Amino acid sequence: MVAAIGILAGCSQQTGSGTNKNGAKTAETPVVKIAIETRGLPYVEGSSNINDDKYVKKLRELSKTNVNIELIPHQEFTQKLNLMLAAGDLPDILQINGINSTEAAPAVKNGAFYELNDLLEKYAPNLLKKIPQQLWDSSMISENGKIYAIPGENYVRNNVVYVRKDWLDKLHLQVPKTIDEYVAMLKAFKEQDPNGNGKQDEIPMSGRQNFAFTDEFFGAYDVVPDGWKYENNQLVPNFIRPQMKQALGVYRKLYQDQLLDNEFLVQQGKDWDAKIKGAARVGMWAHDPSYPDKWQSEVRQADPNAQLINIPAPTGPDGKGGMGLASPVGNVWAIPKSNKHPEEALKFLEWYFTDEAQKFLDYGLEGEDYTVENGKIQYKYAKTVDDINKENMHLMFLRLIGPSYLANEEFMKGRKDSDLILNGLKVAKNEGRESDGLDMPLPPTLLSRPELGKNNLWMETAAKIVTGKEPLDSFDKFVEDWKKRGGDQVIKEATEWYNARHKK
Repeated sequence: MVAAIGILAGCSQQTGSGTNKNGAKTAETPVVKIAIETRGLPYVEGSSNINDDKYVKKLRELSKTNVNIELIPHQEFTQKLNLMLAAGDLPDILQINGINSTEAAPAVKNGAFYELNDLLEKYAPNLLKKIPQQLWDSSMISENGKIYAIPGENYVRNNVVYVRKDWLDKLHLQVPKTIDEYVAMLKAFKEQDPNGNGKQDEIPMSGRQNFAFTDEFFGAYDVVPDGWKYENNQLVPNFIRPQMKQALGVYRKLYQDQLLDNEFLVQQGKDWDAKIKGAARVGMWAHDPSYPDKWQSEVRQADPNAQLINIPAPTGPDGKGGMGLASPVGNVWAIPKSNKHPEEALKFLEWYFTDEAQKFLDYGLEGEDYTVENGKIQYKYAKTVDDINKENMHLMFLRLIGPSYLANEEFMKGRKDSDLILNGLKVAKNEGRESDGLDMPLPPTLLSRPELGKNNLWMETAAKIVTGKEPLDSFDKFVEDWKKRGGDQVIKEATEWYNARHKK
C-alpha cells in the first residue's frame, strides 16, 4: 500500500495539478517534457533518475514548470534522435543538431516542428530581444525567414592546445609558436624523460578516432578538415585544397617519429582519457578551453606535480593559426507539433533570461553550493573532481539557453585556478579558423553520396598517408578521383548556397 501511494503521488506530481485546503482545484503547473543530450557529463550520466535530482527539483520550483527530462546518451545522440523522429514519439522540447542537420531537415520539411515567429512574438518576446540576431539568422535555426528552433549561444567556439607546463619547465623549453617549434617541443617530450621515471614512455601528442582533437596543424595551414573556403569564385571543402597535402605531410612525420600517438586514428575517448589523466603520460592535446581546472585536477590524480597551460596553436605560413571555429549557435531546441501547448515551452525557455535563472545556474543551491552573507553570495567553489562534475550539472547541463557562466567575471575570478580558465578563454578568443561554409546544410550530393564527405574517402586516404601505407603524392589522385565521383557537383551546390547567402 505504501508503494502504491508513492506511485500515485508521483503521478499526481507529473500532472502538476493540486487542490487547496478547501478542496478546490488550483491552477495546474505547466508540464514540459524535454529530451536532452547528456553531453558526456559524468554527474548526468551517472544519475539513476535525473528527474529526482535536487537540481532538477529546484529548476521546477524556480521556473514554476513541471519539467520532466529524458536523457539521450552523448555517444548515441544522432542514432537515438533518428529513432525518435521516425517513431513520432516526441517530447515537448527536443534538442536537435540544427534544423538543417541530416536527421532534422526531413522533419522540418514534413511539418514536424512549429514555425515559431508568431508564437515567439506573442508568448516569449524576450527571447527575440535577448538572443543575438546572428543566431536567429543562422541556417541551423531559420529558413527563408521562418524560425523553427530556439538557439542557445555558443560562448566558446573552438578548442585550444593543452600542454604539460611542468614538462616544459623541467626541460627548460619556451612556449612554441611555429610548426617547427612545436615539433621540436614534441621531440623533447619523447626523448628527454620529462616525467622523470627513467623510461621513454611519454606520449608527446595524442588525439582520438578519425583525427578528433588533433586539428592543431591542420589549422596552421588553414585546412581544418570540417571547413570550407571560398576561393576562385567557388566554395570548396578544405580537405581537397593543396594546403591539406602540406598539413598531412606534417602529421605523417609526427606519426613516423612517434611524436603523435600511433593509436590516435582508432582511439576511443576512454582510452585517450586513460593516457592523459589515468597515466599522466601525454604532453600535448587539444580540448575545450573553458575548464582546464578540471583537466588539471584529473591529471594530478596520477601525477600530483602536473601543471597544465593553454597556449596559442602553431602558426602557419600566413602567420595565423587555431582550430576550427564552430557555429555561434550552441544548443538548438525545436518544439514538435505533438506538443499541444507550445506556449508553455516558450515561456519556460524565456525564464532562462531572468536574474533568478542566472543566479541558480551560476551558483546552484543556497545552503549547499553557496551562502549569503551581508547580501553577498559566498560561493563554495568546487575543488575535487567529483565536486566539479556535480557543479557542471547547474553550470552546463541545465543551462539550455542564455548567458554562459563564463561571462560572469565575478564568478570566474573567484574560481580555483581561475587564471588557468581565464587564460584558456583568452587564447581561444584570439585565434581560430572560421569556415566560409559555417552552418551550411549538407549539399544534396553529399546526402546521396556520403562517401564524398570528410569521414569517408578523405579519412581513408589521410589515414593511409599519415601511417605510411601510401605516399604523400597519393593525395593528388584522391582529389582528382573525388571530383570525378561527384565532388565537382558538391562544389557547385555549395557555391550556389554561398552565393545565395552572401551575395545580395
